[in-house]
Amino acid sequence: MKKNKILFVFLLILFFISLNSVCATDNNNDTILAEGSQITVSPGDSIQSAIDSASEGSTIIVEEGDYSEDLVVSKGLSIIGQNANLNSNNAAFTILSTANNTSISGFNIVVSNSSGTGISVNASNCKITDNTLSGGNIGILAASTISNSSGQLNISVINYIEVMNNRISNMNEAGISIMAFNPTVSGNNVTNIKNKRENGTASGILVNGTGLNSDDLNVIVTDNHVSNIESENASAYGIDIRGAAIFDSLKDFDVSGNVAENVMGAVEAYGMNIDVFALDSTLPTLDISNLNISKVSTGNYENASLTGIRVSVVTIGQNESSDAYIHDINVNDLKASGPNSAATGILASEVGCAHIYVLNNNVSDVEASSSIIGISGECIDYNTFEGYIEVSHNNITDLNSPKTKGINVVSLGNIAINKNLMYNLPGEGTTFITGLPLSVNIDEFNITIPQNSTVEEIFKIIESIFNNTNFTINGNLSVFGNNVKGTGVETGFATVMQSTTIHYNRAVNLKNNVIKDSTKRFLLESYGIDPDISTEELAYLLVKSQPGSENYTEEELRNMSAEIAPFLDKMFSNLDRLTSGDVDARFNWWGTNSRPLDSAFKNTNGTIIYDPWLILRVNSNPSIINYGEYSKITADVYMDSLGFDHSPDANLYFSGPKITFSTDKGSFNGEKSVTVNWINGQAIAYLYGDEYGLATVSAFDYDTAYTTVLILGGDSEDNSDNGISMKATGNPIIMLLCVLTLLLGYAGLYKRR
Repeated sequence: MKKNKILFVFLLILFFISLNSVCATDNNNDTILAEGSQITVSPGDSIQSAIDSASEGSTIIVEEGDYSEDLVVSKGLSIIGQNANLNSNNAAFTILSTANNTSISGFNIVVSNSSGTGISVNASNCKITDNTLSGGNIGILAASTISNSSGQLNISVINYIEVMNNRISNMNEAGISIMAFNPTVSGNNVTNIKNKRENGTASGILVNGTGLNSDDLNVIVTDNHVSNIESENASAYGIDIRGAAIFDSLKDFDVSGNVAENVMGAVEAYGMNIDVFALDSTLPTLDISNLNISKVSTGNYENASLTGIRVSVVTIGQNESSDAYIHDINVNDLKASGPNSAATGILASEVGCAHIYVLNNNVSDVEASSSIIGISGECIDYNTFEGYIEVSHNNITDLNSPKTKGINVVSLGNIAINKNLMYNLPGEGTTFITGLPLSVNIDEFNITIPQNSTVEEIFKIIESIFNNTNFTINGNLSVFGNNVKGTGVETGFATVMQSTTIHYNRAVNLKNNVIKDSTKRFLLESYGIDPDISTEELAYLLVKSQPGSENYTEEELRNMSAEIAPFLDKMFSNLDRLTSGDVDARFNWWGTNSRPLDSAFKNTNGTIIYDPWLILRVNSNPSIINYGEYSKITADVYMDSLGFDHSPDANLYFSGPKITFSTDKGSFNGEKSVTVNWINGQAIAYLYGDEYGLATVSAFDYDTAYTTVLILGGDSEDNSDNGISMKATGNPIIMLLCVLTLLLGYAGLYKRR
């Protein structure tokens, strides 16, 4: 396994080294325009003539008016339109590779040819700012060029480009498409990109920051607004951002402040897609934050998939872990309505040496005909099998699908799922939290597969791995302080690992509190495959999904599947054996002070321990108040069913909706009941003594606890002043005081004797 990984990396590096000549245009972003003349162009004059006659570094002022030209810039110029209207056929501006340090601003550009481009950039250190562009295929285009001369592969890379504060609309393919070293794309507004071509992809903004030299790479894509992006026959991307550090290091990767809305793709639809790749380069701490995605759909197209935002981090040849923080992202109003269509709110994946943290995000209002995952996480650490992914403090609400998973995480390493809030995910097909950590320990493992081995021989070799006594599957799944509420038919938590800890969660109104399932079922569900599929059909799907399968007959595919099926059976059997054991699901509030139903804990591979459980209690302080005073009513679930206090672990507890306090005397801000949020397993309300008597106060959260507060009344004059009339006799408070006086007097008399 390790040898195969090293070989893969070596081949990848060899490929890039074999590029005999890597040519880049001038990358000095500190170059100052040489002093040149200033030329003014008036309506009726030729802008191209001014460009041709200007010296390097000159400024051309184009006065307000109408112009009809396709312009070519071959030298570094500053071309400033004073709200000038430029009507073009194929390309308003084509900036050649010799025109480094060119800037274009202040133009209203309309391109008539549906295959045309508003501004095409082939030079370095260029600035495209404050323009309005409409029509054509691509609004602003900048791309590296590749040529082959005398057997040499030459790559011309655009270094440093700024595309800022432009207004772009009504293109066929993309509003902005940039491939460059150190791109900055900020403050642009892109709308109405509609691709009707067969297999035609539509993108609001596509930025590919790629470096092929030793300098630091910076990718800045911030504060852009993209809307109405549509592909009728293929994929649509609101914003697509990529950073690839190959021969350089990624220093700054800022994608904050972007907004994408109204994105529709017939096959795939992405509100935002963010890819980061590093080869033999340590990534910095990645901060993917402050993004808003809404109204992403696949229309009524069949077998379509939808993702609010996808974040992928891949590292090859890196030994030091990098951290990626995906936080403060709002995703809402996603719809995959066509038959057999699926939706994912946030998809975070890591391959290689990186840790992922998905924190403080909101996913809401998602509909899909087939399945939904609110937050999906994948962590594949092929180096040490000790990857880490944490999904915490997220809000996931209002997901509607026959099969819904609030949070679904698979990791070759460890997983933490903490302090998330989930509700309104209705249906029997719902599981709120699903986690599968598979951290593999292999001691002195070495495997060699001989050349020309048959499929059967290879399977026998692989099978020996599972029978190796030094081969174990560990991985920790910790699930703390989550707040989930069902409608009575859902599942709270699902796992296969014995090293799973589920503590201090609020999981109420569920059919299944915890399920410990088989590895096969768990894995297949995680990857959207019917868990009840036969092994033979699963083998057939795997064979048919491989590249080149179309070159085989149906009979040959079935024969290969028949060879694989027994191996799959043994593999899943061994995985179940290696993951069997106990799940610790103690110390949770299940919505009952009584023992939870045993039938709510289902296991096919081990034992689920859920005793003791948390119980609801409530107290008042003080328990005796005067009329017009307050008593603090505190409910908590810090005590377990065996009487042990867990308040020292309060910071690990759940928060959020909800618990209801009620009283028969007094009030909560003038009302007989009040509903408040839990805060770290505790909730507080204040009872006001606006009537006298013994108040019975209840705290309700699918079970009820009680306390009392004695509200003492004053004399008749005081109560009259407060609008409270008192009966002369028969008042329970007066009788209570009389009895108390008699008892005290009797005690004193007895003492004197």
